[in-house]
Amino acid sequence: MNVYNFIVKIKCVRNSEIDCQVYDKDKQVKLIYSLGSETVLFEENNYISEILNTNLFQFGKVIRSAIKGKMKPDHTINCVFIEDFNFLNDKDYLKFIRMDRSRKKLKISTSESEMENIHKIYADGSFAGITKQSGYGGFIEDPYGNREVYSKSFKGGSSNLMEMLAVTEGLQKLKSIDQIQINTDSRFVIRGLIQWVHFWKHNNWQTAGDSDVKYVHEWKLMDKLCDGKIIEFNWVKGHSGNEEQDFCHNLAKETAALTNW
Repeated sequence: MNVYNFIVKIKCVRNSEIDCQVYDKDKQVKLIYSLGSETVLFEENNYISEILNTNLFQFGKVIRSAIKGKMKPDHTINCVFIEDFNFLNDKDYLKFIRMDRSRKKLKISTSESEMENIHKIYADGSFAGITKQSGYGGFIEDPYGNREVYSKSFKGGSSNLMEMLAVTEGLQKLKSIDQIQINTDSRFVIRGLIQWVHFWKHNNWQTAGDSDVKYVHEWKLMDKLCDGKIIEFNWVKGHSGNEEQDFCHNLAKETAALTNW
């Protein structure tokens, strides 16, 4: 899986078109990206234009992300392309999403059915806005149905951070296990581990806008704990009547309400 790093410099922003200059230490190419048709018109052809054409979907995601960040002329973006990367779409969350990182490779796929005889993590996080306290709760379950419950409370924090820490503790408890299923209602955690970390790693843990990745220590730890494993993600819609996820939700909420400070 080839990885390419380029700098994208925004030259002009019009209603539906963006003039860009894309370059690395050796070459550059000027182009016009059409937001409506999601197509690119290149001023010339070279190896950069070939790579952009091959990874046009990724390039479009970078440009759309920059637009949300209210980019201006002369704005630069650090652009990482991973060849043949399989991005998630909304329908994928209705399936089991698998990330195979065994044997030093990365393969992302989906399946209608879950893996059998697998260790599982159920996790949820909670943040109490009034008290500014947070907590998480979860449990690990082996293929025989044996469970180990865990939870922790914090002063401060955030909902996303608690979702991350809840999954992290489960991964730490299953550090010696090679195949794990993660059950969570957090698309933030799933998308982060399936997609974002792989691009951040190739960009020195910086975002495309050249800022530090938020919760970088936690992302690095989670990424390390997933290395060499097959991780299956099962997104569970919050408050949907799922017994295991409701248990974790209530445990996280009760834990966040603790006042032992």
